[in-house]
Formats: sequence, C-alpha cells, structure tokens
Amino acid sequence: MGILQQWRYKIIFASIIAYMLAAFSIACVLLWNIAVGPNPVVHSQRGDSISVCGIDSKLSFDHRLNCSLIDTLTDRKFVAYGWTKVVYRAFLPPGNAHVAIKTVNSYGKDVVDCSGKEPGFACHNKAVDKLAKEIHLLRNLHHQSIIGLEYYCAKTQGLPESCVKQAVIVTEFGDPLTNIKLLQMAWKERRQVIQDLANLVDYVSNSPMGPLGLTDLRRPQCVLVQSRLKLIDLDDIVIGEPLCKQDSECSNLNISIPCISDHCHGYNAKLNIKKSFQEFGSYIFIPDGVPRERKNILKKLHLMWRDNVVTTKSLLSTAMSL
Repeated sequence: MGILQQWRYKIIFASIIAYMLAAFSIACVLLWNIAVGPNPVVHSQRGDSISVCGIDSKLSFDHRLNCSLIDTLTDRKFVAYGWTKVVYRAFLPPGNAHVAIKTVNSYGKDVVDCSGKEPGFACHNKAVDKLAKEIHLLRNLHHQSIIGLEYYCAKTQGLPESCVKQAVIVTEFGDPLTNIKLLQMAWKERRQVIQDLANLVDYVSNSPMGPLGLTDLRRPQCVLVQSRLKLIDLDDIVIGEPLCKQDSECSNLNISIPCISDHCHGYNAKLNIKKSFQEFGSYIFIPDGVPRERKNILKKLHLMWRDNVVTTKSLLSTAMSL
C-alpha cells in the first residue's frame, strides 16, 4: 500500500470520527431540550418590563396566565382563520362554557409570505408577537364592547438563537356579525349595536392606554355576545396619536386636524368615527321598524357619524338617546 493511499485512509477515518462526534453533540443538545421542556416566560410580580427570547411584555401576577389549563380544554372545533391567527371553539371547565381559542395560523398569509424571505421559526415568531400584543391590550382594556379575556399562555422553547415562541389566547365566545344578520335585525337589536359601536369608538379614543386607532376595523373583527357587539381583533390597533411637526402632516383620509405638541391631536378619534361609519353605516341606519319618535334622532346621528364633525362623547350621547 503506497504512502498516498495510507494518508487517504487516515483522512477518511478522521472525517468519520469528526462526523460522529458532531452527531453525538447534536443528539445531546436535542435530548437536553426534550428533558428540560419549554421555557415559560418568566413573569414579574412587580410588573417590570422583561424580555425572554425576544418576547417583550409588562407582566404582573395574573391568574389568567395559565398554560396548563389551556392544554386541558377539550372538544376543540375550528371556527375561522385569518392572515395571522386561527380560531377554535372549546369548552371551559367546570361549567363547560363556550370559549374561543386563538393561536398562530401556520398556513396563514403572514407566515407563508414571510417564509419566502426568512427562516420558518422567525416568521412564526413574528405572528406570535401579534398575539402577544393582543394579550397586552386585552389585559389593559376592560370594556363591555371589547371581548373579555379568560386565559392566555406565552412561552418559548428551543435554543436562544433559534427559539420558537408560543402564544394562545382564550376569550369569550361570540357569534359572527355577518351582513345578513345586521340587515335582518329588529329595531331593538340594531339600536343596541349602534349604542355598543358608539361606546366602543368613544372608549378606545379615550382609553386608559391613551387614544387608540382602529386602523383596520372591519365587521368580521366583531362578534355578538348575548346580542352585544364586541371587538375581538386588537392586534392592528395603533397606540397613541401620530407624530407630527406641522399641521399638514395631520391630513390623511380626509381628516384634517392640528399638530399640537408634536402629535396629531384628536386624529385617532376622527379615524375611529370614519372607519366605523364606513364599515357599519349602511347596515345600522336603516329606518325600517324605527318608532316614529326615534326617526329624527336616528337621522341626526346618521349625519353626525357620516360628517365626522363631532366628538366621540357627543356621538355616544346621541346614540344613547335613541
């Protein structure tokens, strides 16, 4: 056997040993992750800002943060899906009340479009970040026209450099608010929807978190819970008024307001009135079945909402007088 052939065998043998060592190391890491399990998001009882695997949130002690309970929810049935999330219905013990379960839609447009540019786990994590934002909003916004948060889960698993985030939201369950349902409503039901919508617009425009903008308000983002309208999709909400340096920067979507203290003061309120009228105006201001003494008030409210020249407080006050 020549010297060159001996060296060739030695190199091949060394390569095999190196490959086996690498495979053994990877196997050890995988076994360690399986043994340790997912790393839950650590929450602070002081409400401090934290960051775990890229999940930033302000969490305080909250009994609704309950991943174990969510895993036990049974009889899950598909309800709907969107670009980011998929929704299921399930039963919540001990009373077996219906609840809605939201989680990431791995086959949704957001994840699929992103996957052509970035690693799959990164695209999944971006979708989870939207759910995390929604959890944050639901924990801080308590109103009769916003869906109630029952439980939620937020955790991570895997290595820090390639971790996978997980988030699940459990809320009240509501019936879809379809166009046909709106058109077929009796006057009393339609009046309740009008009042709930005006209440929502006023609340988010003056919320405890500051003025919120319903930039993507659509009918499918609302449901009926015991005949009451409730907003269910919050991940596209904008927190705070747009920044500006001059009045011209506060003119958009036929909304013109002043720039005060570097913010478009009152922009979100005007936006919310405009968006809500665009989505619901054709369905809630139908005069059929309206008592004669209420028709003038309904007409007045219709014009106020359409022309968008009043405050949300005035809008709500008129709606409540129907």
